[in-house]
Amino acid sequence: MKIFIKLVSICFLGLMIYGHAVAGPLIIRLSENATVVGPNISIGEISDLIGTGNGNLERVRRLVVGKAAPAGDTARITQQYIKICLRREGFSLLDFDFEGSDSSKVLTQSQDFYSSKLLPEIKKFVLKQIKEEPANVDIKLAGQDKKITMPSGEIKTNFRPTFSGKYEGQVLLTAELEVNDRLERVLPLRVNIEVFHPVVVTTKRVEKGDKLTPENVALLRTPTSKILPGSLSQLNYATGRTASVPLVPGTVLRISDIFDPPAIVHGSIVQAIVRRGNVELMVEARAIEDGKAGENIRVENTSSHKVLRGKVLDEKTVLIEQN
Repeated sequence: MKIFIKLVSICFLGLMIYGHAVAGPLIIRLSENATVVGPNISIGEISDLIGTGNGNLERVRRLVVGKAAPAGDTARITQQYIKICLRREGFSLLDFDFEGSDSSKVLTQSQDFYSSKLLPEIKKFVLKQIKEEPANVDIKLAGQDKKITMPSGEIKTNFRPTFSGKYEGQVLLTAELEVNDRLERVLPLRVNIEVFHPVVVTTKRVEKGDKLTPENVALLRTPTSKILPGSLSQLNYATGRTASVPLVPGTVLRISDIFDPPAIVHGSIVQAIVRRGNVELMVEARAIEDGKAGENIRVENTSSHKVLRGKVLDEKTVLIEQN
């Protein structure tokens, strides 16, 4: 029985040693100089933590190791005192490796930071994600401007991509705020993002049978959320045509709103607008069949000879929308 107990103890000790070796120790790299807001000093504010620490990373990061000095003054935290605080909290020092300075000079100094200051960085991040022109995107914070107290120093921001990949409408972004290259705050932000594209819009009331002219229609920047399939993106698609239905001011004009447009004849050369998301490409194509505006016809790319199906916009243009 004693031999059995001894074997179990040896196996248990071996598993503990193996688990420690696999997980690896949490490295605490103490900075020579650090800045805090106060009133307390935590390990994460004065050290870089490397590793997972067997799931104890956040607990160690938030562990208080002293009181901050009065504003403008400094306190000194030694590596030895950090070890005392860890043991006091029940940690084993075998789970840690210590690097960096033997002590840290900790200055208590803060700065006020407002979430509205992030708007230029937010726009730069969103433009990179959706690959739009800056003039086509408007971004505003949803809700009140947040005042945040941060340690003094240079603030840098990183944004996490959204889980949905959506960057239009009201979007939740996560900003990581670093001060002097150390992560200080993770800030959730709700922003309203509107993407605009130019489309033909009525500027006056138009009755059924009225001619569409520059006096009653115009090319205006419009949120893509209000742009429906078949909307006209060039003014010459509409001017000179006849309205097929009454149109109130502010109506985004669609091909179905135009009465008796000219037909494309089988064999004629047309311009095919290939639209995929926010990207448009113009190619030359040959009509394989006749069609009136609003109808779908087959066209053949004159370069690749690929046959595509698109909607007739006018006598020279076909719109091919791809998912």
